[in-house]
Amino acid sequence: MDLQAPLPDKARVVDALRERLRAELEAVERVAAMGRDEATSSESRAEGPYDTRATEASYLARGQALRVAQLRQQLAWFDVFDPRQPLAPRVVQVGALVGLDGPRRQLVFVAPVGGGRATVDGREVQVISPSSPLGAAMGELEDGDAFEVDSPRGVVEYEIIGII
Repeated sequence: MDLQAPLPDKARVVDALRERLRAELEAVERVAAMGRDEATSSESRAEGPYDTRATEASYLARGQALRVAQLRQQLAWFDVFDPRQPLAPRVVQVGALVGLDGPRRQLVFVAPVGGGRATVDGREVQVISPSSPLGAAMGELEDGDAFEVDSPRGVVEYEIIGII
């Protein structure tokens, strides 16, 4: 990835992430509805003391409902976030698009809840949270600062090469 070019427009990044979340929410809502139907279906009733289909289906439906709630909460944040508002101060914080140089160059967007990726102008942007190992290590750092992250492969060194 060429991060020598300027960071992509943050508004376009946020739009791409918002659309990815909407698509994921729509898909998970469909699956959750199927799980709910399965959990309440007469065909899922136990036919004996060791038949746990209904219980398993209800656990799955609950997990899917929780994921729907998480996605709705994340999408609600993206819907009210204004990427045109400048960060004050310009440090790594929620709402920052950050260019990193490390084992590979990468772009990360710091959101209240992490997870997911989007491609903008041919460049992949990963969503991280401040509580993720990467987010925690670079919280409150500035452009040009270096930091380390403990990973399963050992200590990884990064440098912040842009924040918007």
